[in-house]
Amino acid sequence: MSRLYFNLKNGLLFPFQFQILGYVFLFAGFALAVVNIWASIIFILLGGLIVTAYAGIEFKGNHFREYNAFFFIKNGKWKPLRKVEKIFMKQTKVSQKYYGRANQSSTFRSHVYKAFLKFDNGETLFLYDHKNKDQVESKLEGLSGFLKVEGIDFTH
Repeated sequence: MSRLYFNLKNGLLFPFQFQILGYVFLFAGFALAVVNIWASIIFILLGGLIVTAYAGIEFKGNHFREYNAFFFIKNGKWKPLRKVEKIFMKQTKVSQKYYGRANQSSTFRSHVYKAFLKFDNGETLFLYDHKNKDQVESKLEGLSGFLKVEGIDFTH
């Protein structure tokens, strides 16, 4: 029996600092509920918007969509699912430069594993990325089973 639906969550739309801000807004909103109900509602909605925002790709039957979700409501346009040539993963180097107080900088380098889906017309679709290779592989195993396409590892 083949499955008709597969959902691959890419990750949060807002970085960690904004996630903390979202939880602060939620806490402030609940604390303000006894003082000012309108301010409370605004803070709760704003905090909820930040905390529940995530992105992903959804496959359903012969269609797929890239979506952004806010308040767990997915928004994205459905496209027909073309023939998939391959699913592959590659390793990329990323670096980030941080500046200290005396204008001294430190550069942090790491590797990120990125997964892509390639259609028969040559178009590629970004699927997922993470610093942990095993986590990317586990996500790809589910999708390759759903699409019945073998995953290829280009990280060697």
